[in-house]
Parts: sequence; C-alpha cells; structure tokens
Amino acid sequence: MDKSVLRHISQLSKREKILLAEALWDSIAEDPSVIDIPESHKKELRSRLDTLEEDSKTAVSWESFVKQFS
Repeated sequence: MDKSVLRHISQLSKREKILLAEALWDSIAEDPSVIDIPESHKKELRSRLDTLEEDSKTAVSWESFVKQFS
C-alpha cells in the first residue's frame, strides 16, 4: 500500500477510521465468492450445525437465556 495513503488514514479521526473500515468491509462482502474459506472453518461450521440440529429440542432462545440469568 502506498505510504501516502497510510499517512492520510493515520490522520483520520477514530470515527472516520471506523466508517472507512465499514466501507471496506461492505465492498468485500458484496462478492463473498472471492473470499477463500479454509477447509478447517467449513468443517467447524458443519460440526456446529450438526450440534445445533442434535440439541434443537433442548436449546433455548437467546432471549430466554438472558431472562434466566439476569
């Protein structure tokens, strides 16, 4: 990355940096097919989805959980 760009970014306020990060993320998220997802992440997601299906009868909603422990 060009040093002048980094210099300009370093001069932004925190709010402006957050807005820039959001804009960058949004531009990446527009086409998620270009992002390689590691096989280990896919495996973990499959495992969590399997667990969710297995535990769906005993699971509680987030709202219920919060009410129970607050």
